[in-house]
Amino acid sequence: MNAIKLPLWVRYLVGAILILAIVLSVSLSAPDNSTGRRIDRMQSFLGILIISLLMVAMSKHPRNIQWRTVIAGYLMQFCLGCIVIKTQWGEEFFSWLARMASSLLEFSNLGTRFLLGDNFGSMTSVFSISVFPAIIFFASLVQAVCYLGGIQWMLKRLGWFFYKTLGVSGAESIVAAASPFIGQAENVLLVKDYIPHMTNSEIHACMTAGFATISGSTLQGYIALGVDAKNIITACIMSIPCSLALSKIRYPETEESLTRGKMVDPPKGTDDVNILHALGNGAAIGINLSLIIFANLVAIISLVGLADFMLTWFGQFIGISDLTLELILGYILYPYTWLLGVPSADVMKVSQLLGLKFVTNEFVAYQRLNDASRGASISSLLSTRGRNIAEFSLCGYGNISSIAQQIGALGTLAPSRNTDFSRLALSACITGSIATCMSAAIVSMVM
Repeated sequence: MNAIKLPLWVRYLVGAILILAIVLSVSLSAPDNSTGRRIDRMQSFLGILIISLLMVAMSKHPRNIQWRTVIAGYLMQFCLGCIVIKTQWGEEFFSWLARMASSLLEFSNLGTRFLLGDNFGSMTSVFSISVFPAIIFFASLVQAVCYLGGIQWMLKRLGWFFYKTLGVSGAESIVAAASPFIGQAENVLLVKDYIPHMTNSEIHACMTAGFATISGSTLQGYIALGVDAKNIITACIMSIPCSLALSKIRYPETEESLTRGKMVDPPKGTDDVNILHALGNGAAIGINLSLIIFANLVAIISLVGLADFMLTWFGQFIGISDLTLELILGYILYPYTWLLGVPSADVMKVSQLLGLKFVTNEFVAYQRLNDASRGASISSLLSTRGRNIAEFSLCGYGNISSIAQQIGALGTLAPSRNTDFSRLALSACITGSIATCMSAAIVSMVM
């Protein structure tokens, strides 16, 4: 007797109901504690539902949403959050991973000390001195490991995992797996031969993955600004499946992909002649990235200062004191921030940081979070729950200044698709930012 095969939509519906049951049982079974009550967790759960429904409502092709990718992505993200927050071994593993990453980047101090002398220790509080050498060192190390084939070996296995579990194309899985390690400008190089032939949905997914994460080379920068390295690493890993899930809601696949149903092998090696050549090229990439960050920070912080000056003057003219860009963005994003599970007393502070991050970048937002030069820092005024959500939700390249970098990187590899890159970039940036915030909401739901 043949078994009855349920329709696909019924199986997806049953899967979604099972996930909701698991999520609610885990969230509601945990007792109230200093970092979260049951009502706080349900606030985050409500936020995830509302944000997901809004994403479906704004979908480019709602009838073509790949529900397998969405359900599996959400489940994977929730499981990662539970592992980090609910299990001792998970918390210890990610803490160990953060310590190892921080210790590795500290080796850049040896080269910096050689160049700057014994007075180097007194200059570590300077952002450029503590961050840029680490970026150069890490970029050089990654290029050398790429030359030896180590990065490709790891990405192929991670890419295969996402390809099998999420049902995305081979190109999308490789780019998503690479994003937390080598960043949004370099990850697409792994599939450069396929970019001219990618579907619009694939382009959107690859861009979203880049916006939802950060690269390992900039990790030291966030640590220098006082951010918990464990939160940064956890947020990046959790955002990979969510970025693919949300991208397939916002821009589902309606075309035929060349890499659908097959894995893409990363390039076997690099164009470097030998490992010394690779180290030198990596250092050149690192200094170029450092200069880009330097230029962006100078320009953005100065422009924000100018905008605040003009807004404050206008506010005094019409009788509104302390009118700034942060204040305006805080009110605009207030409901969205509340949906992430932020306590009511912290919502305005965190929403201002989210707005600042989107119009500037995550460096400026993290600096503002921990800046104590004008009195108590925002971080010290937040509750433990609010501070953790802020650190998670600010972790990612989803900001306006990164859009030009993403378009430029892709446009160089496939000039014929420049129109598509420009058209999809803003949508991918917003989707990537939401994916990062969803990681924060899931963490707050199990906290």
